[in-house]
Amino acid sequence: MQIRLKLTLQFLAIVLLIFFASSITLYWLAAQHFSSEFHQRLEDKAQTSAALWFKVNQIDSVLLKIIDRSNRDVLLNENISIYDSAGKEIYTSNDTIHFVDADKTFDKANEIGKYTFVTEQYEVLVLPFENKGTPYIILAGAIDVQGKTKLKLLSKVLLFIGLAMFVVVGFVGWIFAGRAIRPIKKIVKQIQAISPTDLSKRISPTQTQDEIGRLIVMINGLLTRVENAFDLQKTFVTNVSHELKNPLTKITSQLEVTLLKSRSAEEYETTLQSVLDDIKELNQLANSLLDLAFLHKAEVSLAMEPLRIDELLWEIRDSVQSLNGQYKVHVHPLNLPENDQELNIFGNVHLLKTAIQNIVENACKFSPDNKATVTFVCTKGEVEINVFDNGLGIEQQEIEKVFQPFYRTDRTTNVKGHGIGLSLSQRIINIHNGAVEIESQPGAGTQVTILLKAKP
Repeated sequence: MQIRLKLTLQFLAIVLLIFFASSITLYWLAAQHFSSEFHQRLEDKAQTSAALWFKVNQIDSVLLKIIDRSNRDVLLNENISIYDSAGKEIYTSNDTIHFVDADKTFDKANEIGKYTFVTEQYEVLVLPFENKGTPYIILAGAIDVQGKTKLKLLSKVLLFIGLAMFVVVGFVGWIFAGRAIRPIKKIVKQIQAISPTDLSKRISPTQTQDEIGRLIVMINGLLTRVENAFDLQKTFVTNVSHELKNPLTKITSQLEVTLLKSRSAEEYETTLQSVLDDIKELNQLANSLLDLAFLHKAEVSLAMEPLRIDELLWEIRDSVQSLNGQYKVHVHPLNLPENDQELNIFGNVHLLKTAIQNIVENACKFSPDNKATVTFVCTKGEVEINVFDNGLGIEQQEIEKVFQPFYRTDRTTNVKGHGIGLSLSQRIINIHNGAVEIESQPGAGTQVTILLKAKP
């Protein structure tokens, strides 16, 4: 069901429900008013007849009947009867109509006083009356034709108004629902014009800050994030293709040149060693890509365990120095705690070692003397690791970009690598609820700070 039709039906249902409730209330109030008015007329007639019967000398039932019938305010099938305390009828204006057993009526009137009841089509008023200390009962009854006619007319009027309101409210609701969803239709139309090949388009903002305006702002923000994701994906694919192409081209070229003529065993060995190095480079790139893809999943379940940060850093020092004989790593603890339990952190040993080792290896790689300094300090609830190098430094506008996969600055193009290490390290540390910060000045080296939560 379309939103416009749904809004129209809901609006129509609410208005008709309110009208229906109001009509029932109005009909009930009108019925109560007409009934009360009719009962008052009966009481007036009863009081008048009783006054004439008891207080006017030389009047009899025949004369009183003539007086009652000559009254212009005569009700349909009207009858006024007077009973004494023994239940004997002493006067009636209509001999053909009798309402109830006078004895029972007398007892109930003495108990509750004046009251009314309905029998068949008649509405009857029971009125206690006293004359010179003697109690009497007056029964005045008739058919309320006028009240019923008014109620019937009122019901027809309300029904007509209800049908008219159904048509008018339905039409007006359809118009207003169309106006209400017009901005949404505009948004849908603009979204349909956005294609994956051109994500630069945005929805035109509104002048108001209502729900539609906030929705447009949110959609435009989402489109910006999608566009950035698409651009990052394109860049990622381009960089991966480039990084894979270089070693494959080298391998192909070396093998083709080697196969042009017969070579000595030493030459074949040299070629195979070079090809093996290129294959190791490819294997390292593939492993890094797999780790990066695994860590970018929505939910990553890792095996966590307590580990000592000092032992991990010294193990990383040995691993980095074993990769290259020229690499030198110096680890300096600062303010070691008296309780060695404060050196413990909680995490995945393999991933944390990979993350920190990438940062330390970069420090050695980009330092002219291939040296890196690592310090760590343990405070209450947190471990801070700082990695220093004395390299060329990083421009301020490039600091945030270095965490993007395959991003490399112009100063590092001559250094061997793929540009995945920092991105992978940041993702691993974020998974461990930690943070990575970089401070650098061109020509003054770089400091990378890693913050990790201590073991709870």
